[in-house]
Amino acid sequence: MKGSDADAFVSYYRQVLCHQQKINNELLENILRNNHSCAFSTDRSIPLVSAKEGDYTSINDFREKVPLTTYNDYRDYLDRTVHDAAINQVVSDRIVYFALSSGTTGKAKTIPITKKLIRKFMTLARCAPSVVWRSLPYELYPSPERRSFVLLSGQQPKSFLRSANGTPMGALSQILSVFSPLPGIRLMASNFSVIALDLVERMPDFHTNAFVQLVFALAIPDLFAYIIPFAPEFIHTVKLIETYMEEMSVCIASASFNCSSLIQQKIHDQKVIIHLNQALYETLLEYGGKAYQLKRSEYIRKACMEKVLPGLLHRLWPNLIYAATTLGGSFSIYKEQVQFYCGNHVVVTNFMVYSASEGYFGTTASIHTDEYFLSPATAFFEFIREEDVHQAQPKTLLLSEIEPGHQYELVCTTDAGLIRYRMGDIIKCTRFLTRTEDLVPLPTEPKEIPRIPLISIGYRIGNLLDVIGEKTTEQNLIDTIKRTVDDWKQQQDILVNISDFTSYAELDAFPPHYVIFLELTDDQSFEILKSTVNTTFDRNLRQCNFVYDRVRDASYLSCLKCNFVRNGTFSTFLHEKLLTDHISPIQVKPHRLLKNEQHIQYFHEHRLI
Repeated sequence: MKGSDADAFVSYYRQVLCHQQKINNELLENILRNNHSCAFSTDRSIPLVSAKEGDYTSINDFREKVPLTTYNDYRDYLDRTVHDAAINQVVSDRIVYFALSSGTTGKAKTIPITKKLIRKFMTLARCAPSVVWRSLPYELYPSPERRSFVLLSGQQPKSFLRSANGTPMGALSQILSVFSPLPGIRLMASNFSVIALDLVERMPDFHTNAFVQLVFALAIPDLFAYIIPFAPEFIHTVKLIETYMEEMSVCIASASFNCSSLIQQKIHDQKVIIHLNQALYETLLEYGGKAYQLKRSEYIRKACMEKVLPGLLHRLWPNLIYAATTLGGSFSIYKEQVQFYCGNHVVVTNFMVYSASEGYFGTTASIHTDEYFLSPATAFFEFIREEDVHQAQPKTLLLSEIEPGHQYELVCTTDAGLIRYRMGDIIKCTRFLTRTEDLVPLPTEPKEIPRIPLISIGYRIGNLLDVIGEKTTEQNLIDTIKRTVDDWKQQQDILVNISDFTSYAELDAFPPHYVIFLELTDDQSFEILKSTVNTTFDRNLRQCNFVYDRVRDASYLSCLKCNFVRNGTFSTFLHEKLLTDHISPIQVKPHRLLKNEQHIQYFHEHRLI
C-alpha cells in the first residue's frame, strides 16, 4: 500500500498529526470542562481553559496555577470510587473498567477506564497497522483469509475482581472479556487471531493459555504476523515452542489435545477440552484434514530440530511478513534475541501502540526504528526537561516546544480524570517528521510537512540505583551491558549476550555497592567470564555515568558485584513471583530494580556457582 493516499494513517496524519498543538489544546479544554464538577477538580479549584487558536493565555495560566500530580494525589478519590461506590470523584463519564497496573516501579495502581478512552484507542489501533503496510511492498499485503498470531489475554467475567458497584477490575489487556466498545469487536479479535476469545477465557493459567494458542498458531501454515506486546513474553512463547515441540506436534497430528499431558494436568473441565478439540479439528480441516495434519506436524518437528540456527519463526511460517513486540527503552536488551528467532527474512518492528495503564499515547512512526507519534487526541501532553525531573514542581513545555536530541518526562491530562499527571516515563525527542526511507511514507498532500516531533521511550524514573546522589538510571545499565557484551566479543572472542538483568543496592556493606544479576544466553560461558565480570562491568558503568565514576573515585561506593543466574531464571521469576490472577504477563514490564527481600533472595538462590 506504499504511496496510497486512502488509508487510516493518511486520514489520521491529515486531520490530527498536522494540527497537533491545536487539537491538543482543544482536548484539554474539553477534558477540564467535562470533569469540572468532579470532587478532585473542585477540591483543587482546577480552572477551565480556552483553546482559542493562537491564544495560550488560559493554558499557560492553567500550567502556572495547577500543580503537577502523581498517583498518590488520586489514591483517596479512587479508593472511594472502588470501595464505597462513590461517583464523580475524578471523572464524570461512567467508568466501565478499572485497569490494575503491574506495579513494576512500586505499589500497583488502579486506573479508571471510560468508553471514550477505549474508543480513542480503537482509532490508534486502526491507524497503526496501516503504517506497517504503507512501509512494505504492495505485493506483501496479505489476502483476507490469512491470519496473524496475536497473543490474546482474557478470563471469564465471573473471575474478575469487582468494585463496590460491580465494575470489573483487571489487566488492561483483558478488558474485552467484560466490555465491548463496539458491536462485534470480540468476534473481530477472534477472527484476526488464531483462536476464539471465549476459549482463551476458559484457560486456567497463562502457561496453559499460551500453550493452547501456540498449538493453534502452529496448525496454520501461512501466518502473516506474530504480535506480542512485550519482548520477554515474545521470547517466552518461542521457548515454549522449543520445549513442547513434540507435544504440540502430536496435538496437530491427532487434531486433539487429549494426548497433551500439560492439558490433561491443567484443564479439569472435559467440556473445555472437547471445545478445544473441535476448534482445532475445524482449523486443521481448512488446510486439508488428516493428510495435512501429519505433514504439518512432521514439518514442525523438522523446523525445530534446527533451533540453534537463526530464523525459527521463519522456518515454522515461511510466509511470515513481520513480527512486532516492544523493543525500545528497557526492552532494547531483547532485540538481538528477538531478531535471532525471526531471522533475516522477517521484518522485526517495534510494538505499534504506545500505551500504559493510564491510557493510550501514541502510534508507531516506523517499522525500522522504535519511534512513535504522540497522539494529541488521546491526552494533553506536557514535558519536563530531564535535568529538572527531580524537582517537585518543575516548569513544563508543550508538544510544540520540545526539541530533537533532548529527553523529557511525560506529563498527561486524560479523559479519565488524571490532571497534569507525571507518568514517570522518560521519552526522547528523536527528530521531526520528514520524508525519509526509514519512516512511514507520507501522502503527497500536504506537500509541506508541519513540525511533528517523533519520540522514543527511554526509561522509568523510578528505576534508579541511587545511594549517594549518583542517580544511575536504567539507561545507564543498558548502555553498560551493551559495552560489556562488546568487550567480551572484541577482547575475549566470546560470542555471548546478556538476555536479562536486574539489580539492587547492597547498603549493609561498607562501602555500599551495587549488586547486578545477569542471565546469559549461554550458561557455558559462565566459567570464563566470572573472574573478570565485576571489573569489566564496573569500568563500563563508570564510563556511562560520570557521577558514579566520581563517587567510586572517592570510595563512597565499592566495586559492584555481578552474579550470573541460571538460564530461565527471569522467565520463572515473572511467572512464579510476579503474576497474580488479575495481572497478565502481557502487561508485566521488566523489574530492573529489586525492592522486595524475597525477590532478592530468589535471585541469590538461582546464581550459577
